[in-house]
Amino acid sequence: MFIVSSALSSGGVAFEKYARWPAGGVFITGAHQLIGTYSDLRRFQQFDRNYFGWHAHHIVESQDLDRLGVSHLFPPRDQQICVLLPERAHIGRINSVLRNQNPTNVRATTNELLRAYQDAYALVGDYCGGGEANIRKELMAIVSVIFRMAGLH
Repeated sequence: MFIVSSALSSGGVAFEKYARWPAGGVFITGAHQLIGTYSDLRRFQQFDRNYFGWHAHHIVESQDLDRLGVSHLFPPRDQQICVLLPERAHIGRINSVLRNQNPTNVRATTNELLRAYQDAYALVGDYCGGGEANIRKELMAIVSVIFRMAGLH
């Protein structure tokens, strides 16, 4: 079973349990990003209204895992690793780049998807105060772990 803390450790991402969420399952990284499964982040948002309107973004989208034929190697969508992002960073930047470079109705190669994630995460900005380069580095480290777990690179 895919475990968020294992993915963070394997990617060399510094993290600790998020102390403001006693239920567990949400981690804060060295770049101040909140990471967890989709379901854990959604539960957390109900607890901490400061994150109302933010989105739990799948760091590697489940539809891309489907397109690469590796979704069977990962848990269901609600148990996959996500990052909590402001809506504008998620919809306005990341998703627009990912879908523009790799529309979901066409096939994509591993390298094309990696390039799209690099380009998308280059635009996420310093939304949490951890530094734009650090944020991008953490997200791409997690992407690399997921692709390695799937045997893609």
